[in-house]
Amino acid sequence: MGADAAVLSGQLVPLRTKDEVRASLETHSVYVVEISARYANLVKDVVQAALPAFKSAEISHLRRVVQFKYLPPHLQKQFYPPGRLQRGDEDTTPLSLSPTSTPLPPSPTEDESIEDSSTEDVDAVRYFILCPTRFLQHAELFATLRENPPFNTLKTPPRIFYVTVPALAPTSAEQAEQWSVQYWPIAYKNTNPYGPHPSLVARNTAEIEAEAGDWLSLAESAGCHISQMELGESIGCVVVDRTRGTPEVIAVAGDCRWRSPSGATEAHIYPGNVMAHAVHRAIAMVAKKRLRLAGADPTLLDRSLFCDIPLTDIEKQYYEQDNIPANGYLCVDLDIYMTHEPCVMCSMAILHSRFRRCVFGKRMPLTGGMTADTAGNPSNPGKGLQHGMFWRPSELNWKFLVWEWQSKDKETEARIKDTLHV
Repeated sequence: MGADAAVLSGQLVPLRTKDEVRASLETHSVYVVEISARYANLVKDVVQAALPAFKSAEISHLRRVVQFKYLPPHLQKQFYPPGRLQRGDEDTTPLSLSPTSTPLPPSPTEDESIEDSSTEDVDAVRYFILCPTRFLQHAELFATLRENPPFNTLKTPPRIFYVTVPALAPTSAEQAEQWSVQYWPIAYKNTNPYGPHPSLVARNTAEIEAEAGDWLSLAESAGCHISQMELGESIGCVVVDRTRGTPEVIAVAGDCRWRSPSGATEAHIYPGNVMAHAVHRAIAMVAKKRLRLAGADPTLLDRSLFCDIPLTDIEKQYYEQDNIPANGYLCVDLDIYMTHEPCVMCSMAILHSRFRRCVFGKRMPLTGGMTADTAGNPSNPGKGLQHGMFWRPSELNWKFLVWEWQSKDKETEARIKDTLHV
């Protein structure tokens, strides 16, 4: 590291993918019917026959049939099984509705409920998810159930509720547990269909967290040196190779947006030279080092527009080290650390260069391409591009892990403004 780099104190927070954010926010309503345990399969067959377009896999993350005692407390209050009335409970007053569960008429009268449930213990009652409410109207569902077993032989009509549930599967055991209390019992299948598996994220976090502050400090130093030369903003990045046991710095680069192709300092008028962002410069330095070690002339890649030559002592120090395989492909297996969330263009450059992992120090809601949610922007609440470009496998041909660095150093954090157009 550079001699003037102070180690940053903080922790890594994995970014949520675009699909993970969607999964955590998207809900819909389902129909739930109160039914005796012995009739659950009959009701299931009736629904499947009536709704051929409905695929049960759509709600496979939900417990389909649930006993009363396993329901979240707010649903226990709403469903209030009739069986409790005949068991001598003192409190038989109907309870008020909650926003997440509203019974739909008709419901049985108190007399009907007592009569029909007199032989049914509350523990034998089940609450059965029928289907999402978008598949048919309540009146159609009620009529279908009433005309088929077992309700066509029972004196009481079906008690049907609608319940708000998560539309998509949980992405972690913790989320499944939270939803089981907030919405409905969840079946977690120890996987994450919308992003990297939690165990993969945990292993990689443990591998790099202890040293992340070092590399971010180095990136900050690189940005400060360039800024002092008035060639760019105080933005920097560091490329690290951890494939050979001991981590090695491959390239260090600061932002050079205010440097003209001739090397002169330009007026600081937005946006400056976007081709000379720190990420682009670092990637170019990696490529030129590979050429040099392969015996080719790295100056063949020199492009003044990209400002791809090392300019400061700290950049030259790491560029001159022959510590990268000559036969490597792009930036595969390399990690990149940045003082700021990369802009959309730099995010795509990181993706197309096939980096393995990415860590940044500050969200940039005006321009950042990595984050998929809007959390963590107190000065810009609700803002953010929400692209989540690091993990969109159905649309992009590469995916990698990304963390946001949560600094414990408030002074350092205050120096990095998230209103800058990076």
